[in-house]
Amino acid sequence: MRQKQEAGALENETVSWWSWRPGIKPRNAFIIGGLLSLVALLLLCLGLFTLIFGIEDSVSQPLQVPGIVTQHRANSVDGQLRLWIRLHTTGFSDEVVPVVSEIEFHSIRDGDTILLDYSPNLHILYALEGNSQRYVLPNSGSSGIFVGAVALLLLGSVLLLYPAVLAYWGWRDLYDRRESRCEITGKVIGLRAAAQTRAGRPGLTPRPTRTWYGVALSFIDTSALEQVMTFAIREEVYKSLRRGDIVHITYSPNLHYAYVVEPIEGGERAE
Repeated sequence: MRQKQEAGALENETVSWWSWRPGIKPRNAFIIGGLLSLVALLLLCLGLFTLIFGIEDSVSQPLQVPGIVTQHRANSVDGQLRLWIRLHTTGFSDEVVPVVSEIEFHSIRDGDTILLDYSPNLHILYALEGNSQRYVLPNSGSSGIFVGAVALLLLGSVLLLYPAVLAYWGWRDLYDRRESRCEITGKVIGLRAAAQTRAGRPGLTPRPTRTWYGVALSFIDTSALEQVMTFAIREEVYKSLRRGDIVHITYSPNLHYAYVVEPIEGGERAE
């Protein structure tokens, strides 16, 4: 009697369909999570190397590359002043076009041979030397490098967390799929078909849209850790179920992927 009262109370509650466990196939979760984890690790490595090289460049002597100024030009759109400089050093581009201030623009003339100061590791141009003067280029400070490196580290850390867990869950469900499958009996207290609500883009052929089908179960077995759980199911299973059905479900313990959903004959059926 008490179990029936609890089940009735659960049916009257709003079912939360959101879950950290997506209910997708373990193989797909392992592939998707693994690929996203690799991308996140790449961002982390890129940010870490940029930070290390940036710190080293800030305390190292510049790498000086000779060049010849070929022309001056003022951009009519943004008003920035630029110098066209031709290089003849292996490992560097044939021509660079740095943004300069008015002092460099008027002090350095076409045909002048100047030295370009590059950071030794990241090869970032940050100063020009000519006519016994050293001109620091605008917006060439190391602060931008450090900000970019920290941003890459933060982005990689955020992107790594859930995909790594997703890949781990997928691997565990694949590795122990026979030994650790969960089986439990429950009552259907909710069904959901979530279709795409965003209007499709116009075109000659409409893009197909997929509908997500889900079922919410109130478990009858008291050994269940949760009283209500939601699962993603196939369309044919969704159409065969009704609220109040008693079903037996076999699912993976980590991703909660439903392998089998079987209605129990003679089970309670309502609405």
